[in-house]
Amino acid sequence: MRRHLVASGVAAQKVVRKRETGDYVADFFIPEMDDPIPPASEWAMQIRRVLPDARILDTHDTIAAWRSGEPVIYATVVFRLSEQDAA
Repeated sequence: MRRHLVASGVAAQKVVRKRETGDYVADFFIPEMDDPIPPASEWAMQIRRVLPDARILDTHDTIAAWRSGEPVIYATVVFRLSEQDAA
């Protein structure tokens, strides 16, 4: 799934599939977390653009409150593909 997302222009650093539920958890960050990234809501929209049958289940941002402007440094998107809903 990570290769598919990256090839489609969605720069996920890591994607895992939960064995129990089949849900995908995509993580977005810059190594060393030095630079800000877009919030999880924007990554979720990008996932929906390349996977129209994806259902976004959850999003989470890690915000660097100690930095000027409180940038997002880590974002997570949990999603499920529609064929998983039927199973």
